[in-house]
Amino acid sequence: MPERLLYLDNAATSWPKPPEVVRAMCDFLEHHAGNPGRGGHRLAREAAATVEKARSTLAALINAPCAKRVILTHGCTDSINLAIHGVIRGSMRQCCDKKPHAVMTTIEHNAVLRTLSCYAKDGVIDATVVPCDARGRVDPEAFAAAVTDRTVIACLSHASNALGTVQDVAEAIRKVRARNPDTLVLVDAAQTVGHLPVDVQALDIDLLAIAGHKGLGGPTGTGALFVGERAYPDDCSKSRVFCERRGGTGAVAPGLDMPTELPDALEAGTSNAVGFAGLLAAMQAKAANGSAHEHEMALTARLLDGLGSIRGITLYGLEGTDGRTPVVLFNLDGVAARDLAAGLDAEEDIAVRGGVHCAPLVHETIGTAPKGAVRASPGPTTRTDEIDRFIGVIDRYASAL
Repeated sequence: MPERLLYLDNAATSWPKPPEVVRAMCDFLEHHAGNPGRGGHRLAREAAATVEKARSTLAALINAPCAKRVILTHGCTDSINLAIHGVIRGSMRQCCDKKPHAVMTTIEHNAVLRTLSCYAKDGVIDATVVPCDARGRVDPEAFAAAVTDRTVIACLSHASNALGTVQDVAEAIRKVRARNPDTLVLVDAAQTVGHLPVDVQALDIDLLAIAGHKGLGGPTGTGALFVGERAYPDDCSKSRVFCERRGGTGAVAPGLDMPTELPDALEAGTSNAVGFAGLLAAMQAKAANGSAHEHEMALTARLLDGLGSIRGITLYGLEGTDGRTPVVLFNLDGVAARDLAAGLDAEEDIAVRGGVHCAPLVHETIGTAPKGAVRASPGPTTRTDEIDRFIGVIDRYASAL
């Protein structure tokens, strides 16, 4: 009989969630679930306090200069869309005689690729795609070289969600600044915040997209966008991020114009307050219990060693654990990635992800398109014996071929 569910899909969303998350969300719904920022009664005030505590905790985590620069969103994809649409629309409003240009790379998630490609296909912008190498590394020099005097935004994932390869964003940003100081840099940190230290001031990041439900351990439907001074100056009249999302904010009730001050300028409508109650609890639990990243990387090393010893297995990405997140991408000769993932789920109660992981250009680069590969990603609660169980199952599958 299969043992307990072996969950190795933490790069998609972390599971199981800390018990503190479940308790906090239930408590919020039972006792504090007013509409934050809408109304002066106790429940509304308590809901607003929870949301603002989540915002300030996120700000401290990434060393944002002030909490107002952390825009709460519905997830990393929402954050990326808010940034890309906002910068492109802002540039079109301010520089109508100059066609905007954008830079992206082959390691990007479809949240970046599809959003920019839509503008490019419609002829609204020009876009350049910078390739990565077979290990998933983007050369900072090549990234910066793609920037022109018309480049309004340059997008770079902090780590590949398919390969786990961590990019040298500090060097890439430094070189972009030298080439065109006006270009805004968007960093997709979906795979790194909660795993690796991210300091937006030290890295000189303009826009940082954060997922709440991955490394941070929070619920789905939560995320944030850090908006730096260069993207949205304190002098709001010089903002380079235009928000097309309009609606209620609670801060400025009369009038038909959105507020100009952050965060309200970029936050319209009721936030996922119960989700942010859960995210706050997740971040507090992580701070109290310490980072699990060392544990996750030890499991990743065990995965790489074990899978690498099996006949018919091809591993992708970096050879060791240095410079990667806890992600292992592989294929088994003669078995399609999605079929292997489905078989592991149905027959072994093992959850992995097979396919292209919303990162099609990475798979084209490493030669696994269009079928993709299998991704295994351990988490904080994954045990060593479970990794050994997984390796044993794959070895048995390989031996049966």
